[in-house]
Amino acid sequence: MLRILLYVAALVALFGGSIVYGGNAIGAWDPLPPAPKPPPAVKVDRGKPAGPASEKKQAREVVVRLTAPQKAWVRHADSFCRSSESQIRQVVAQGDASTPAGAVALFGRVRRLNAELNDRFLGIGAPAGYKADLARVRLLFAKEERYFDAMYRALKARDMNTYYALSDRLTDIALDERDVLAGLGAYACDVDLLGSLS
Repeated sequence: MLRILLYVAALVALFGGSIVYGGNAIGAWDPLPPAPKPPPAVKVDRGKPAGPASEKKQAREVVVRLTAPQKAWVRHADSFCRSSESQIRQVVAQGDASTPAGAVALFGRVRRLNAELNDRFLGIGAPAGYKADLARVRLLFAKEERYFDAMYRALKARDMNTYYALSDRLTDIALDERDVLAGLGAYACDVDLLGSLS
């Protein structure tokens, strides 16, 4: 679903708030560490180049045939993910992250919308062959919501170190969700991290 977009929306909400809280909370004014040394060069064995015939064979092996109910699920999931994007943009546009209170309020609205979208997405159902993957998505959604709750508490307490540590873990969950949904064919649920709010 729109996990990454929601995550970006949460970070946008905090951008203004983190500035208000002060750069010292996140180490923004600390000097940069020295640049790491580049790794040593590695010799690559190019081997025999693959010809067009072997590429076509690999492409045929990747093609998976979907049943009619699975195709219907993919269409419904993709449509849901596309329509959810406008709801998220609305919430972010109506927020004001220029003050700590505004950042907390906006994050709270994003958190509630995230939970609502998760519930509605799971309400689509699971066709035969997708039940195990969607059960995994359900577990990832529950884990994600716990992280959103913990991040909200950290933000209210102005504990930015905890907030950013949790946001890193939330990113991993979002990427897992994206991988599962893309594996099912719901490509519209994979949102570009950088271009989603531009």
